[in-house]
Amino acid sequence: MYEGCNKTALCSQKNIADSFIKLLRNEEYSKISISEICKQAEVSRQTFYTLFESKENIVAFILAKHHEFHPTKDCKCKGTPTLRQLSEGYCKYILSKKEFLELLVKNNIIYMMQWSLYKAFTSCDEIKVDDDLLRSRVIADFTSAGLTTIAKHYCLNSDKISENELKELIYELFSGSYFPGES
Repeated sequence: MYEGCNKTALCSQKNIADSFIKLLRNEEYSKISISEICKQAEVSRQTFYTLFESKENIVAFILAKHHEFHPTKDCKCKGTPTLRQLSEGYCKYILSKKEFLELLVKNNIIYMMQWSLYKAFTSCDEIKVDDDLLRSRVIADFTSAGLTTIAKHYCLNSDKISENELKELIYELFSGSYFPGES
C-alpha cells in the first residue's frame, strides 16, 4: 500500500477508497472487481496496483485512515485503559462506526477489523500489555478477536441491545464474570 506524500497519488488513493465504499454499498465484496473499482475511481489499473495490492488492501487502508480504534484516544485515558474505560470507549467506537462495520459484516469481511485492532494494541506506545513479547502478542490477538466478534454481533443485533447493555457485555466478557469461579 502506498504510504508516500505525493499529492496526486494520495488523491488517487482517496478516490479509490471512496469508490470502493460506494461499490460496497450496492454490491457484494466478492463480486467487486479491480476493473470496476478503477472505472468508478477513474484511475488506471497501473495506478491502482501502484497504490494498493488488492481489495483487502483498500479495506486495511480505510480502517487505518478512517475507522481505526485507538485504545488510549478512544478510551480517553493516558496509558493502559482500565477494563471499564475500554468497554466504554469501544462501545462508543462501535456506535460511531456502525455504518462501516455493518458493511464489513454484511460482506463477511469483518475479520479484517481484527488485524486493525491487533495493530492498534501492539503499536500503541502508551499501552504496555506485557514485558514478554509472545504474551503481549497473544493478549493483543485475544483482545482483538473478542472485540471484533462483539462488533459483529452488535451489528447483526443492534435492535436488540442498548448502548448500556453493549458496554456491560464487553465488560462482563473480558472480566470473566460469565465463567464460574474455581472452587
